[in-house]
Amino acid sequence: MTGDSPVADRLDEEAEKQRQSKLLSCIGKFLPTLQLASNGTARLRRLVKNMVVQLGGCATPAAVPFYFDRHSEAERNEAKNEDKESKSLEAKKDEQSMQPPVFGSEVSFIVLGRAIGTALRILITVDSAIASNEDLREAWAMYKEVVMDHSEEKRAANKLDKEFESFERMLVQLDFSLMSCRSFVSTIEQNFDPRGRFQDAGFKMHERIHSIISTLYGQYCERINTEHETTERLDCVGAYAMYVMYRHLLPSKVIPDAKLHKSLWSVFPAMCPILELYGPLFFIPREFIMTYAPYEAVKGCSADVGEIRQAAAALVLKWDGSFKARVNKIRLDALAWLAIADAELSSTAGVEHNRDDREDEGDFDNSDFNAVTSIANIERATSCILRGMKIAFSAAITLRSQLITHRALGLELGQNSDYVASYLSLIFVLKSVEKMLRVRRRTAVLAFHRATLKMIASNILKRFETIRAFIDQSSTDASRSSERAISFARVSACLSALEGILKGSSSFSPARRFSVSFAIAACMDSDVLRTLVTDDLIAIEGHLKDLNEVSSIEEIQQKVCDCSFIYFYRDLYPIFFDSLHETSVNSIFGHTHLVMSALSDPERILKHVKHINSDDMNGSVVRETAYQVYLFRLIREKLVAPVCEIVEFNVRLAYHSKNDTKQSPNSNENTEFDHRRVRAVVQSLPIYVCQKKILLKTEVEEALSRTFYNLSALNLNDRNAYTEMRSLANERYGLTLLDPFLPDGSVGQTLNLVDILSDFEALISKYNYNMMEQTFIERKPERGAKFLATFGVKCILASIAQHGVGIIVPAIDISYKALVKYPSHKPCPSPTSPKKFHHLNQVLANDFVKSLLAKEFRWLNNHKNECNNIYPFQRALLLAQEINKITSDSDQSCFDECRTILGDMGNIISFVRLIRAARKKLSSNKMPYLPAPRTSPEHHSSLSVSELESRARVETDKLILDTLQQNDSDFVRAFVDVFKGVSPNSNNPSMSFFFCLVPCLCLCWMEASLQGKEMMHKKNITRDGYFTDDGFAVGLTFCLVVLDQIKQCESLHWFKSVQSKYATDEEDLIEKENAEEVKTNAKLVANKQWFSSGVGGATAEASDETTVLKMMRKRLEGNKREMAMLFFSMHGAERFFKDIQSASV
Repeated sequence: MTGDSPVADRLDEEAEKQRQSKLLSCIGKFLPTLQLASNGTARLRRLVKNMVVQLGGCATPAAVPFYFDRHSEAERNEAKNEDKESKSLEAKKDEQSMQPPVFGSEVSFIVLGRAIGTALRILITVDSAIASNEDLREAWAMYKEVVMDHSEEKRAANKLDKEFESFERMLVQLDFSLMSCRSFVSTIEQNFDPRGRFQDAGFKMHERIHSIISTLYGQYCERINTEHETTERLDCVGAYAMYVMYRHLLPSKVIPDAKLHKSLWSVFPAMCPILELYGPLFFIPREFIMTYAPYEAVKGCSADVGEIRQAAAALVLKWDGSFKARVNKIRLDALAWLAIADAELSSTAGVEHNRDDREDEGDFDNSDFNAVTSIANIERATSCILRGMKIAFSAAITLRSQLITHRALGLELGQNSDYVASYLSLIFVLKSVEKMLRVRRRTAVLAFHRATLKMIASNILKRFETIRAFIDQSSTDASRSSERAISFARVSACLSALEGILKGSSSFSPARRFSVSFAIAACMDSDVLRTLVTDDLIAIEGHLKDLNEVSSIEEIQQKVCDCSFIYFYRDLYPIFFDSLHETSVNSIFGHTHLVMSALSDPERILKHVKHINSDDMNGSVVRETAYQVYLFRLIREKLVAPVCEIVEFNVRLAYHSKNDTKQSPNSNENTEFDHRRVRAVVQSLPIYVCQKKILLKTEVEEALSRTFYNLSALNLNDRNAYTEMRSLANERYGLTLLDPFLPDGSVGQTLNLVDILSDFEALISKYNYNMMEQTFIERKPERGAKFLATFGVKCILASIAQHGVGIIVPAIDISYKALVKYPSHKPCPSPTSPKKFHHLNQVLANDFVKSLLAKEFRWLNNHKNECNNIYPFQRALLLAQEINKITSDSDQSCFDECRTILGDMGNIISFVRLIRAARKKLSSNKMPYLPAPRTSPEHHSSLSVSELESRARVETDKLILDTLQQNDSDFVRAFVDVFKGVSPNSNNPSMSFFFCLVPCLCLCWMEASLQGKEMMHKKNITRDGYFTDDGFAVGLTFCLVVLDQIKQCESLHWFKSVQSKYATDEEDLIEKENAEEVKTNAKLVANKQWFSSGVGGATAEASDETTVLKMMRKRLEGNKREMAMLFFSMHGAERFFKDIQSASV
């Protein structure tokens, strides 16, 4: 209703268009990444199918020859059409079905099942990432529409090429396979028995999957919420995914296992109702079951999403009460482990410890000492390293679970001091373990790593020595064609492969570890198991687990201790920094460096961002640079700024209490300890954030130097105080603050810029601007003064040299505030609008004024041709007389108040231009002191004089051109841009007709200027006397530029009308003077003989007429002079804004 809603809607539409354009640009750059993700999911689908087929192929002998035979499908179909071939195939099939399976029935394929679960978990994570990203899905929908529209245009124009068709097929494939969030579903819906081999062999794949799920799920749940837990929570996601695949493979006539379903519904969700997949992605087991594998027949195993999340929230809130206790336990365990690890992983601790033990026993033998010591050291060091990894796993699981459960369920994260301290303690544990194993004791870890792997491999081989002896002995007794001989041959081959892998190298890649696990699993035949006892099986399982953990310890360390997930909880960063500051200042223990290392980890994931352009300067990703800027800003605001405040407060307190004899005797004792702590913080080691070094001492020195410089520049009388404060800062905190080296001023400096800015409103009201001299002249001197105070460019230049260039910014700020300040006797409108314009708007908002201006505007449109596009002087005079009858709220005439407002605005704009001119003058004064460019004399010696002259001319022209084209900050332009955006042109129609008021305002200003000049010659001064006031011309031109009415004002040709009017008046006055002169001469000639009273009266009457004509002549000349000065002033003021007008056009 106020007219603001269409503008807001238009701005919203423009913002939405920009957002959509940005989304389209991002999705276009992100398309290669989507292609990679699609290819990855396709490979995972094929990999899952391959592993499932292998799982069945190892258990069905008939499947292997047929699945990998060399007959194509067409050849087999042809063979089936022939009776002879069909009978031969059936006979071959029956013969192979009688063969034993490739591996025995007791052989467990848990390793293969774990790999299938991992692949399915990755697919679930990809689907969750796409489904939870609303911007990605919206951008993809818009991108598809754009491509479809472009495709229709190409088809309509018959310009469709093969490349675009290939691109369309690729988009369709992406949309179906990846963007539809069906990667997991399409994987489990594959036909895992395309040729019917498993069905013909009678192999039940679902039973084998069921067995693997039950075994894995039981193993995972046993270790969850124990000190041995590592990745079992994520592995459970694979178990749930395999259960969905089991339900898909289950024949329609077979009832699912209710016991397994109930266990999946109740056991793991009770221990972990929600877990983190990656970053902000989460997995809720019960929601997953209800989505992909519901089984409502099982009582108590069905619920809707709301009930599931409500139950999960209740569990999370219950566990919050013990969160602090759990964190304290992990922290204490970590502190104890750090002390033990620092001792155990040193170079000599283990040797000395074993030597002392053997000497105490009395049987010290140097021959056996090295072997015993080596084995003992390796075992102890390995257990210590693995213990540290378990502590890191506990800390990571606790921190990730606490954050993801609250964020996913919409619960408020605890942000009080206890919770924040617990978060930081967990981060401290993670980074402490990482620093100990990867930095401080890295050499020892690497040394023990290879020795430990050799020892584990040796232990595994020792466990299989009895099996090797049994197989060698039994293979000779069994006949070669028997089933037992085949089984022994298979076990012998697996043992040979196991021995070759374990003895071949001391490093074990993931493929080699998988081969070892599979070979061990294949050796577990029914006959072989008879030779092993339970302890052997447990020992083999433990050695295999140690092999996996030790061989991948580097990857595990990096993965567990990586804190990149904190990037998705950036709202906690300010709270972290506040807690770090309080801890560092109030305690002797701090872990700022470790927390900074954790906050630098997200840089690793940001480096892989592909759809954002890189910075041309340093090649870093824009988002990565923005994250660094965000961290550095928080460091300066939350760490550096509070330390600066403490140091500045203590230094000021010490300075002011130096001569205070009433201070308490214990005051120094109470603050000495604080000084030592703050000094320790200031003198702390450098902080490394995102591979950049930040020295807290340097940051504090720069901040305090800047603060002391600015305060010294504002008040030079405090220079000595701040000099002493610098000495105190150096003495107490070791800070070396810079001396500002400010000058003491200039001899010819009349006014100080600081004094001017301290009472800027008085400047506006007491000084007038002279455009010719670019000087402000005092309007009314103080009582007893014998001169008028002035200040100009030289005065401001001296003040800038005295106080520094930093005073320019507050000067411009004060000028802007003065320009927008609203008078005290007026009600303030909107706080975001320019108040001077609103003041002018309210003055002209009078109904009579609006009526007169509208009437004048209509007259101009109707009679502009009749008056030759020249606004008549008489119309302006009549309009001024009508408006002059109207008084404003301040008991002034409407014109006087408008003239005052415009004069104040012009003085402010002129003052800003003086500052700009002084700054340019200061820069030009420094030019002679710039160093000359260094040139090579050897290079110039080979050039002739003419070549040197031509090159010098070219370089000089280029330097001058670059200097002229260099952008300079024009504050006037900035003011115009700001006021143009919020000018009240649309709210008040009278402001749209403001140019019609210019003639009347010029007449008003002329009368006031003449009165001011006349007042300077009088002794009894009743009002201000002045001889210049160019601020009105600048303010009037500024308003016309802001209101964009310069062209309309020029169309009035007002000054031509004034010139023609005064020319006509001068002609009339000349005629009157000639007529009066003729009349006077005639009377004098007629009465020249006698001098009588009648003649004397006539002479006196003639003298009065002559005096009136002289006064008219003087008045006319004064009016012409004032209007000419106003014309030149407004023309000069237009030059101020010429570039702005041309830019807007």
